[in-house]
Amino acid sequence: MALNVYGTETLSTFLKAIEPWDSGYEHNSFAYVAKKQEGLFVISQAIIWLNTSESKIPFRAFETENICAEHVRLADLGRTYRQCIDDLCLGKIVTPRGQRFFPSAGNGWHDAFFTPLHPTALQSQTRVNVLQIKGEQQHLENGPSILDWELRGSDTPYDSVQELLGEYGLGGLFTDRITAEVVASGVMGFDGDASTIDGETATIAIRLANTLDYNNAAVGYREITPGRTNRGKITGSQFSWRQTDSAQVGTFQMMVARAAIVHCYAMYQNVAQTHWFISDPTTSQNPRRVIFDSFDTGLAILKGFLGRSHTRGQDARDLEVGIAWLFWMLGFNPVQLGSTARTQDFADLIVMTPRGHAAIVECTTGLLRADNKLPKLLARHSAVRARLDQSNNRHIKLLPIMISTLTKAELQADLEQAEKLGVGVLTREDLDQLVDRTVITNNADELFSLAEKDIEALKTKSVGSEPELPLG
Repeated sequence: MALNVYGTETLSTFLKAIEPWDSGYEHNSFAYVAKKQEGLFVISQAIIWLNTSESKIPFRAFETENICAEHVRLADLGRTYRQCIDDLCLGKIVTPRGQRFFPSAGNGWHDAFFTPLHPTALQSQTRVNVLQIKGEQQHLENGPSILDWELRGSDTPYDSVQELLGEYGLGGLFTDRITAEVVASGVMGFDGDASTIDGETATIAIRLANTLDYNNAAVGYREITPGRTNRGKITGSQFSWRQTDSAQVGTFQMMVARAAIVHCYAMYQNVAQTHWFISDPTTSQNPRRVIFDSFDTGLAILKGFLGRSHTRGQDARDLEVGIAWLFWMLGFNPVQLGSTARTQDFADLIVMTPRGHAAIVECTTGLLRADNKLPKLLARHSAVRARLDQSNNRHIKLLPIMISTLTKAELQADLEQAEKLGVGVLTREDLDQLVDRTVITNNADELFSLAEKDIEALKTKSVGSEPELPLG
């Protein structure tokens, strides 16, 4: 295998980490975008998806004179995922469209890196293992290029290379070296619609890969009530199971205190896979959410505002309103600044904690760099920081935050720049998670402190030698 010694050990660690549930990956696939180099299509970016159910990304192929893309089932290639890893590390993989090359760096070796708890997936409360293999220097441009115009003129037009990457589930472009990822998804999950509390009865519904033994599954839980937390574990054999085409579904009911929150942890062979909050939609421990829900039942309007993407005008202004509502329920004191015609050049929002620390927030339904929002945010942060210091308020902490309704994968090309600049970014996944958090009372100062630490850690990591591992 054309990996260096460090890479070989890394690959072994990755395979060992997913071995307990390896048999659950029945629907594996391979996606890539390649650019023509000296008459050969050389992979720029690729992903081997290890899935327990059929991929939602369409299986299809696309090709112009100088660029091509493809998503294909590994079963149709007649290769296992381990064989595909070997193929890539040897520099070539054969698909229905022909030979696709993945050359190593000048030293003749590929490099491998393993992230067992990928940050992108952790934001969505799921364990995802990611192996990253890097080859020679990247040959696609991260920005406008002549290839964009070739794509626009094709029979199936795309506006840019970045859009093509997104259509094939590859996320933002890795700009340093050509990269292939092996993404091992979680093998367990919660049925969010079926998992709920009705009065004093909690129903926990979990989904498990069809080929795995449910006796090795379990759910740990914390029953959270004001002033008290009960803890326990439910074994797989205690669930009632039924088979579906896509998964095994297990259901368990338990008695809980009225208005309790049940925080559940799904695990397989004692390895936690994902976690989920279960609550009674008619009750809440968070009085701010109770008040808000009395006007917007089930947070339907709020979720609608937060779910819009690639929009402008009033829809974009609605996002600012929704963010203000969300942060208020999380315990912050928000103020909208940019929602009127006279204040459009102001920051979108300021949110403040009870202790007086603040964040300047810019909202967008698109990319972070759209309309120069990122440099504007940095300029506003610098100006406000200077005013605070001059007015003897150096003790007040101030964070720059950008919020987008796009996913991390869609924003990947922008995230690295934001992290290097020390800007916090909340994406579609983060917003969903924060909405879930509103069922309990939150300490805004603690949330602020966590955000401050995350921003600093990402900033430090982005300038270090260890490569970033975005989830494609």
